[in-house]
Amino acid sequence: MWIWLLAGCNENFLFSVRNTEKNDEDIVGEEEPSEESLTDVDSGNVEPSNEVSVEPSNEASNEASNEPSNEVSNEPSDDEDDPVEEPGDSVDYPRRAQGGDVIVNEVMIDSDSVPDSIGEWVELYNTTGDWLDLGQYHLADQGADNYEILEVAQDSMIVEPHGFAVICAEADYWNNGGIDCQGTFFYQTFGSGFALSNTEDEVILYSNTNQMIDRMTYVAGFSVIGESMGVSPPYATEAGNDYTTNWCAQWGFLPQGDAGSPGEENDTCW
Repeated sequence: MWIWLLAGCNENFLFSVRNTEKNDEDIVGEEEPSEESLTDVDSGNVEPSNEVSVEPSNEASNEASNEPSNEVSNEPSDDEDDPVEEPGDSVDYPRRAQGGDVIVNEVMIDSDSVPDSIGEWVELYNTTGDWLDLGQYHLADQGADNYEILEVAQDSMIVEPHGFAVICAEADYWNNGGIDCQGTFFYQTFGSGFALSNTEDEVILYSNTNQMIDRMTYVAGFSVIGESMGVSPPYATEAGNDYTTNWCAQWGFLPQGDAGSPGEENDTCW
């Protein structure tokens, strides 16, 4: 009697144990999250994705574009503040001399140290505050003489404000009496050139368009052998050099023995 009850209880007990083991296997088969995964999520250590999104964005970009724009800017340029260069403002932008801008200021009529054919010269004076271009201007007299001034170097006939240009029969310093020349003329006493008479003559400066720029006239007894004649600085004007009484012999020493002040302000006449 007791044996059967025990057997029956054991069978039920075994049945219950088998069901419990089966249920435990089902539970064990479902993976539980590892502590490492939970730690990564909790700490925010999620590796970023290297994949680039190709979806277009509708948001406007605030970054400046490097592509050139065809639109005209209304903002003022710094260049507009720079003054505009006018003719005569610089050696690179000279203007042409007009009547009275340049005058005949000094002349060597009768050299003593060298022959007149290489010793004669004419000094021109820029009376203005502008740079003046005398390229292709002419020296002439009232008669046959008329010759285009030749530059001794490129742009050598551009004269600085209140500066001088010396036009010589001979450009060589060691042959012409020691004169620095900016231009030359062909010495000829009977036309097709230019020369200064020892008695009476005219010195006329014409522009490249044959406009008379200045004129001076002298008579017999005006010149002094071996000394240049120059207009006194207070009378160095278009009208002032018309009168021989405003001229006098210059006494500055020249390298080969003559006297004069070529390329410099004249001595004052007393």
